[in-house]
Amino acid sequence: MSIHLTVDSNTLGRIFEGIGGVTSNGMTKLLHEYPKNQQEDILDFLFAPNFGASLQTLKVEIGSDANGTCGTEPSHMRSETDFDITRGVGLWLAKEAKKRNEAIFLDAIRWGTPAWVTDKDKKYQYYLKFLQGARSVYSLDFDYLAPDENEGAYSLDWVVNVLRPGLDRDGYAHVKLSGADSTEDWNIVPIIKGHPDVRKSISALTRHYKQDSPQYAKECGLPIYNSEDIAPFRNSFSFALDMAYKIIRSYASGKMVQYVMHPVIEAIYDNVPYTCKSILLAANPWTGHFVVQAGLWVVAHFTQFIHPGWVFIDSACIDSPHCSCLALQHPNTKDISIILLNRSKSIQQVTITFKDVVVSYVKVWKTNEKEQFCEIDPLAITHDALCITLEPLSIYTLTTTSGQQKGCAKFKIPEETKFPLPYLDDFNTYEIGKQPRYTIDQAGAFEICAGGRNGGKCLKQVLTNSMRPQDWERRPTPLPYTILGGQELSNYAVSIDFNMEQMPERNYEGYALLGARCNHASAVCEIPECYNVRLFYDGRWFLSCGQIVLSSGRTQDFSLGSWNSLALHCEQKVISAYYNGVLLDSIEHEEIPSGNIVIGSAYSHVRYDNLEVTPIENLPDSCNRYSILDYSITLSGNWEKVGNDSDNYYRTLLASSERGSEIDFIFRGTSLSIIGVLDNESGRAEVYIDGKKVSTIDAFCSSRKYRKSLFSVFNLPHGQHRFKMMVLGEQHEDSMGSRLSVNAVETSGDLMTFTD
Repeated sequence: MSIHLTVDSNTLGRIFEGIGGVTSNGMTKLLHEYPKNQQEDILDFLFAPNFGASLQTLKVEIGSDANGTCGTEPSHMRSETDFDITRGVGLWLAKEAKKRNEAIFLDAIRWGTPAWVTDKDKKYQYYLKFLQGARSVYSLDFDYLAPDENEGAYSLDWVVNVLRPGLDRDGYAHVKLSGADSTEDWNIVPIIKGHPDVRKSISALTRHYKQDSPQYAKECGLPIYNSEDIAPFRNSFSFALDMAYKIIRSYASGKMVQYVMHPVIEAIYDNVPYTCKSILLAANPWTGHFVVQAGLWVVAHFTQFIHPGWVFIDSACIDSPHCSCLALQHPNTKDISIILLNRSKSIQQVTITFKDVVVSYVKVWKTNEKEQFCEIDPLAITHDALCITLEPLSIYTLTTTSGQQKGCAKFKIPEETKFPLPYLDDFNTYEIGKQPRYTIDQAGAFEICAGGRNGGKCLKQVLTNSMRPQDWERRPTPLPYTILGGQELSNYAVSIDFNMEQMPERNYEGYALLGARCNHASAVCEIPECYNVRLFYDGRWFLSCGQIVLSSGRTQDFSLGSWNSLALHCEQKVISAYYNGVLLDSIEHEEIPSGNIVIGSAYSHVRYDNLEVTPIENLPDSCNRYSILDYSITLSGNWEKVGNDSDNYYRTLLASSERGSEIDFIFRGTSLSIIGVLDNESGRAEVYIDGKKVSTIDAFCSSRKYRKSLFSVFNLPHGQHRFKMMVLGEQHEDSMGSRLSVNAVETSGDLMTFTD
C-alpha cells in the first residue's frame, strides 16, 4: 500500500503539551524498596531526557486511603488536625522525576475522599495542605490540579467560587485547574462556553480513554488533554503499537495535546486488579530485578523527538487504522520530527512531500518486536520529497534533531528470584508511621507504630470505622488488608503475633486475619482469594478459602488487649490453622496452589508483630508459573482467546468446548497445577500424565471463580513428565456449557520443549 503525506509548515496547529504517566493506587510502592542502584536506573529509564521513556508529565494521586483500582495511596490528612505529607510514595516519585527533568509538568488528582471532608471548606483545606506539603517538604510546585474526583462528580460551583479564588489568595495562582477527567461525556464544554467565570477558572479540558472529541470541544478555546489512557498490556507487542496509535489519534482526531498513560510503572503484585500493563515492570524488590518493556521504547519514539512547546503540523497528522502519522515542528529552530506507525501485517510505502520546510535529510529510528529503538540509515530529501518503507508492525521516527539514545542500565540488572524463605520481620527497623517493605495495602492503613509484643515497634492497622474513607465511585474499598511476599510461594507456613485493641465504637466487629496463598485480590470482594484464618473479638474463628468458610469454631481463652498468635500451614492440598500454637483445624482443599501472604483486620485497631514465613520441610516452597501461551505448550483443536481481563493471570484466557481439543506439554518436577476459570458454563476434561489417564475433571461452579486450580497433582517421582488434558465436550447436569477455560500452568520445576 502506498501512502502520501505532505508536511506543510503553513498548516501549523496546536501546541504540544507532553506525554506522561500516572502514579496512583500503590502501583509505585515496591519501587521505593528497590536496591539503590537498580532504583536509580529505573528512574532514569522513566524520566531522564533523551535516555528512555523521557516522560514529560507526571500525574500524582492525592491520597485518601481509598482503593482506586489496585491499592491505596495513604492520605496526608486523616482528620482535620492530622497531617503527614510523607505518607505514601507519590511525592517521592515526583521529586525523583523533577530531579531528572526540571521541565516535567506535575499534575495531581484524587480518587477517594477522607471521611472528615464533608463540606467545601474542609475540602479546600485537604487540597491546600497537599500543595503546601509538596512545596515545603519536597520542594515541589504543581503545574496542574484536577479539582474533583477522578472520573466522578465535578462541581463547577466548588471550582469557581472556592478552589480557584482560594488558590489565587494563598499563593498558588500559577496552578492550572482542569475538568472534568470523565469517561462519560463532554457536558462541561457548553457550560464553559456559556459562563465566563467557569472559563476563567479552568485552563484545560480533560477526558479519559477517548481519542476523539466533538467539534464544540475543539472550539471552546481551551487545550484538550487525554489525561488518562491505556498503558500497553505486557503480553503482546501489538498492545504497545496500539498505545502509539492512541497517542497519534488523540491529536489527529481529537486535537488533544497531552497524553497520559496509566500506570507509569508496574511496581506491584500481579494478583491485584488492573495489572499486567506497563512500560516497565519492577515487582522484585528483594533482588532488584526489573524489565524494560518494549512499550517504553515506543513511547521514546515520541518523547525523545518532540517536546512541550513544539507545534503540530496538521497536514501530516493522520490516524488511519493501519498507517498513522504525527508531525511536529520546533517553533524557533524549525526542526521537524515525524512519527510513522504501521499497525498492519503488510509493508507500507510512504511518500512524504515537504512544503516550506528547509531540510536536506532526516535521521531515522525504528522499533519492531525484535529490535527496539534502533537508529538506521538516514534518508535524503530529493526535490522536497522522500520515500520510506515501513515494515509490518513497526514504528519509525524521522527527525532533524540529535542527541537521542537508547539508554542502558548503569548497573547490572539482577536475575529474578523467588521470594527468599525463611522471612522474618519484627518491624523494629522502620520509622514510625511508615509502611513496611514489600506490603501493598488494599484497604485500611498498615503502618509502623510503638507498642510491640516485646516493647519494640510493631505493625498496626490505624483506621477505624469513623475514619473509613469515602470510596471512589468506580470500586468499593474492601475491609482492611495488605499483601506481601512472592506470588509464587506454594508450600509454606506463616505466623504472626497480634493484639486486638478494645474499641469504643458501636457495633464493634473487630477481627485479626492471616492469609496465605493469595492469588487474586478481586475488586469486588472484602477478603482476597486466599486461605485465611480470622479470629473475631469474641473468640469466634473461621478458616476460609476467600470468603467461603471451610471450618469454624470458638476459642475459650481469647481476650481483647492481649497478645496472641495465628498461623497457617499450606502443605500441598492440606491447609492447617493454629491459634497460640494449638491446631484449630486441618482441611484438604486444592483450589489455590500458590500465592503471597495477607495480613488483615476490620476497620479497628490491631497490632501485629513477629511475622515469620518458613518453608515446609522436604517440599518445594515455590512454583514456576507459565502463561498457557508459552512456546513450550502445544495446543491442538479449537482454542479461542476470550479476553484480556486482569482477573486472569497475564491477562490471558483460552477456552474450548470442542471435544478432542488438547493441551500438551512436558515438565520436570514433582507437582503441577492447571489454572483457569470455574463457572456455570464450564464442562469436563480428561487428564493424562505420562500416557496414563489419572482424572476426569469438572470445572463447573455455580459462581465464577478466577485463577483456580482445575487440576493439581503432587508427589510425582522426580524427573520428567508429560501432561495432556483433553476437552470432552461434556457438562455437569447444572452447567450451561461444556467449555474449559485455562490461562496458566504452575509446576515445581520447569516446562521443557519436546526437543529437550
